[in-house]
Amino acid sequence: MTSTLPRETPLLVRLLLEHGDLEPSDLDRLGVPVEALPALPVNELIEAGLADESVLAMRLAEYVGCSWFQLVDPAGGSEEVEEGFAEGDLRPRGPLSHLIASLDGVLDRVPESVFRNRGVLPLFLAHGTFHLIASDPLDQGAVEEIRMMLGMPVAQHACTVSLYRRVRMAVFGERDKISEALSGDGSRAGAASIRPDYDVDLDLSQPLPGGQEGRVLRLVNSIVLQALEEGASDVHCEPYENKVRIRYRVDGKLREAASPPPDVFAQAVSRIKILAKMDIAEKRKPQDGAISVSDGERRVDLRVSTVPTIHGEKVVMRVLEKEGLPDDLRKLGFSERQAEDFMEAAESHHGLVFVTGPTGSGKSTTLYTCLGLINTPDRNISTVEDPVEYKLDGLNQVQVNPLAGLTFAGALRAFLRQDPDVIMVGEVRDTETARICMRAAQTGHLVLSTLHTNTALQVVTRLVDMGIEPFLLGPSLRLLEAQRLVRRICERCSTWTELPEEAALRHGLEPGLAVRRSSEDGCQACRGRGYRGRLGIYEVVRVTEDIQEAIAGGMPMGDLERMVRAAGYAALAEDARAKVAQGLTSLEEVADFVQVD
Repeated sequence: MTSTLPRETPLLVRLLLEHGDLEPSDLDRLGVPVEALPALPVNELIEAGLADESVLAMRLAEYVGCSWFQLVDPAGGSEEVEEGFAEGDLRPRGPLSHLIASLDGVLDRVPESVFRNRGVLPLFLAHGTFHLIASDPLDQGAVEEIRMMLGMPVAQHACTVSLYRRVRMAVFGERDKISEALSGDGSRAGAASIRPDYDVDLDLSQPLPGGQEGRVLRLVNSIVLQALEEGASDVHCEPYENKVRIRYRVDGKLREAASPPPDVFAQAVSRIKILAKMDIAEKRKPQDGAISVSDGERRVDLRVSTVPTIHGEKVVMRVLEKEGLPDDLRKLGFSERQAEDFMEAAESHHGLVFVTGPTGSGKSTTLYTCLGLINTPDRNISTVEDPVEYKLDGLNQVQVNPLAGLTFAGALRAFLRQDPDVIMVGEVRDTETARICMRAAQTGHLVLSTLHTNTALQVVTRLVDMGIEPFLLGPSLRLLEAQRLVRRICERCSTWTELPEEAALRHGLEPGLAVRRSSEDGCQACRGRGYRGRLGIYEVVRVTEDIQEAIAGGMPMGDLERMVRAAGYAALAEDARAKVAQGLTSLEEVADFVQVD
């Protein structure tokens, strides 16, 4: 019966067909191809009148091997929960209010965001077991996460849609404005102002259970908390044959921390994957996810990546602090002229702006800072990224998904039909994306993107190699920028010293110049490192009409470089020397940029 169905047919539809609850001809009433349905099309099947919610819950429960519950209205009008298909008798069951009353004291140990984000709701507590109902009982990740939080057995059950909605209202009450609107009580929902949802996946300020049961939770929390306290940009959790290594990247340098016990590392990885909404059963393939974290005072996002190694899964978490984005490019290290040139280009009505540099050089931070500065109600700003790093209000941000057919090029084509003013492309990786960016810039849109090149002007060479004609590229370019990140010297413990003549000449600096030298022992402010924070080294080239004509005419790169320098645009090495002379960083930090051949 189901052999002719597309491979993408949802499991629930196949179960209904196999049990005779549906006929293949019934699927025509859906209005969309069966392969276009979501993975769990409960609402779609109910709205099309193809299945009763009780039947849907029963089929899912049979497949998973669990009980299912529904809401009944016996004589007297009280809402009661009734157990359906079950393996054994689960009692208690009865009035909804009585079941939820049994949860008193337990819900305080699980953040509300866990239930909301994982699509599960608490139903009752009986005989030391915490019973949940799930919108998707096929997802077992929530069970493991809540079991680790509570330190007690957790059972997950299927349920009808109506029961799920009523339990959500009963448990979360006034806080669930969307449920009020869906239930038909629109008077209060319309009158009340809906505040932003500040739920997070991991609240570090919440107390954790003691003893052996809370061991894994305490380990994961301590790893993340230490990263926030030290101002780390990345956390590396690495398994080896006989040990586990935890390393933090602080101010661009990796530093090893105390190693956790190897026997709990696999459980800690599972905990991180649960929080990041990854598949904890999949350990053979790389996965990506994200975690929202709060320490009680601020909220940060962790971009999580896992990769299988010969000794287990390695986890890297990148710390992204949205509130850490500055409100001025100069706070990143741009000079006055560089910031003015960049913002003048960013205020253009059309054209191309490219930010270049190696991985980890701060390109995304520069672009997001710029977008934050031009993000006004009269601009429609859309971004396509892989992944979305900072989530900002007022921006239409799209995450690419190659498995679903959503690529950079595909998203860009869609953007052009949505009346954009500004488009940000995470990275131009191929000729197709480059051509669409060029077309958008020529049809009245400002496009900002990144490339991996060593200097700003190498953008021209790279795009020409991708097949962009120079006579089209020249008039479209507005600004080219290259950057690197270096450590900012600690002002409290560093000392000024006169630069020897030989070292000055070798690095293109004036003999006798006074420069800052970092302290070997550091101080309390910099945690003994001698450096505190990072700043950018920049090369900003505003593409004037003369430079546009030179690019359009195919001027050789050497001649173009000399033309740009004659116009007064500083190269990376010159900007690095200026920051050494200003005492912002040390000569050791920029030596590779400024050494004279």
